[in-house]
Formats: sequence, C-alpha cells, structure tokens
Amino acid sequence: MKNERPIRLGLIGAGGISKEHIKAALNLSERVVLQAICDVNEQAAAEKAKTYGIREVYRDYKELLASPDVDAVIITVPNFLHAQVAVDSLRAGKHVLCEKPMVTKAEEADAIIRARDESGKQFMVSLNNRFRQAAQWLHERIQSGAFGEIYYAKTGWVRRRGIPAWGAWFFDRERSGGGPLIDLGVHMLDVTLWLLGNPNPVAVTGKTYAKFGPRRQGAWPGTTFSPDAAYTVEDFAAAFIQLENDATVLLETSWASHIEEERAYVEFLGTEGGVRWEWNIAGNRQEVKWFRNEHGVPADVTLHFEDQGERVALLDHFVTSITEETAPLCTAEQGLMIAKVLEAIYESSEQGRQVRIEW
Repeated sequence: MKNERPIRLGLIGAGGISKEHIKAALNLSERVVLQAICDVNEQAAAEKAKTYGIREVYRDYKELLASPDVDAVIITVPNFLHAQVAVDSLRAGKHVLCEKPMVTKAEEADAIIRARDESGKQFMVSLNNRFRQAAQWLHERIQSGAFGEIYYAKTGWVRRRGIPAWGAWFFDRERSGGGPLIDLGVHMLDVTLWLLGNPNPVAVTGKTYAKFGPRRQGAWPGTTFSPDAAYTVEDFAAAFIQLENDATVLLETSWASHIEEERAYVEFLGTEGGVRWEWNIAGNRQEVKWFRNEHGVPADVTLHFEDQGERVALLDHFVTSITEETAPLCTAEQGLMIAKVLEAIYESSEQGRQVRIEW
C-alpha cells in the first residue's frame, strides 16, 4: 500500500554532513518532515533542531528509534558506527538512508542485508554523485550504446590540500576505515561502476601513501591538526581494478597532493567513442566532453551542466522508494561490492601483490 503522507525523518548524528541532508529535506517540505535529531553531543543536536525547526532532540539514538513518530532515519555518525546503527534502525522498523561508506569492513554488510530483508524496510546508501545531472545523462547514453563497448575507465578525486583535520576520527583507521580512499574514492568508484552497469570487480592491485598527514601538513585551509591525534590512514591511494567483463578501472584519490587544484573526474574509452566528465569542486563547474568520429572525421561535443541539488534528488528518490515500495538506486549489495574493493586495495598495498575478489 502506497504511503501518501509526508515521511517523518530522524537524523542520527548532528555533525557537518547532517546539514547537507537537512537542507535537502527543507527543499522537499511537501514530502518529508524533520521530526527528530540525536547526537551524543546533545547541545549540537539541540542547536540544529532550533535552527531548522526539528521537533524532537535526543542524545541516545535508541531513544529516537523508539519514537513512533519517526518513519525513516538518516545515519551520519562516524564510519565505524554505520553498520550497528543501520542494523538497529532496521530492526526498530525504520527505513534507512546511510551515509557513505556503508561499512568499514565488508563482513559488516551481511548483517545490514539480513536486517533489511527481515524487516521489509528500505535501505539505501547516500551516494549523491549518481544523482548529478551529468551522471544521469551519461548513464542514459551508455545504456543506449552510444560509446559502444567500454573497455577502460579512469576516475579519481584528488585534493591539493584538504585533510579533514576538524575531526580526529577521520584519520584514525579504526574509526574511519581509511583515508581519502574510503572518504572520496568511494564516491568515484561507485559512480564509475554504476555507469558501467555494476560488473563485479575480480582483481585489484593497489598502493597507498601517507606523505602529508604524518608531518601535520595538508589540512584544510584555516584548520589545524589536533596535536594529540595519531595519523594512521593514507593521504593518497591508487589502484588498478579488473572487472568480470574484461574492462579495467584506474582509480586515484588524495586528501593532499602537489597538483593544480582539487578536481573529480571520470573518463571512459569505448569502441564507438570516449568521454571525460570532470568537475572542479570549489566552483562545482561540470563539463562533459564526448569524443567520437563521424564518417571518419572527429566530431567532438562539449556539454556543461548546471548541477546543484543532487542531494535533493537523492532524498526524493529515497522517499519514493518508501512510498512506492520500490528498490532504491543505491543498494546494500552495491555497498558491499565497494567495501570489498576498498578492502582489496588496502590488502594489496600492505602485501605488495594483486588481490583476487571472490563472489
């Protein structure tokens, strides 16, 4: 039975990223209600509640889950807590939108999938880059065969200076699961595999480096490192990924590196054409260049996308998956796929060899 009334949302976590979800919800006021928010820092939760008109404030997320007035939750707590909070939320009968990465260890995904199936509730990973206009345009063209067989992809998100020094948990491997690979690389790997039709990755060769963080360099401009926090993650990672359909993906990501400017990109080589999608993060300038031949002559096309509001589109899709009882675009199974690849990259770097992925 379709749900016609607004979905009442509870936010678990009142940190920086929660504001992006709140802003998206405010743009969907006819479809959602900001019902509750919680954080172990109850003052931070209360301040956001006052600012954005959120009705209920909690310190313990289990108290929020006990509220009959909450239909769905958005999980924005530190990475290492995602799996347990997601499982508890599903078992409490709530639909779940979980910030990336879905899990820090692939083995945690099984519990989420099981809880989702047993509860009958929706679970979606918050991977907003799939909802960018350029990504949607590319997906349609790839599905139509415009580029032919895509056999190679190159993707990355690289920063010149941007280690998130405001939260020590970001560079604590036990709590974050990793550095830019699990923070930024997860986005680019996900959108690339999704555009390719989500073929299973079967082998990975990867390498990670920590050249800036251990020297207390590379923090966000205007921020400083906590003097007592140990830096136990990478600040650069690269990987070569083989897919089951014989295509390959080259991935790079960094929090700090000597480059011109921060950028994110996806490039594909196909038998009938190639494409480069790139955006400058600071200005969110997005450009897609399509390279192909017509009658043996190069016929290139450049497109520009004014793409603001992908998080609104993501939340709108999540709500539709609830009201229409349809599978969401970003599934737990796909979150597991990404987790397996990230684990394999770290393992490959540590062991100095290629790592196979079993399915």
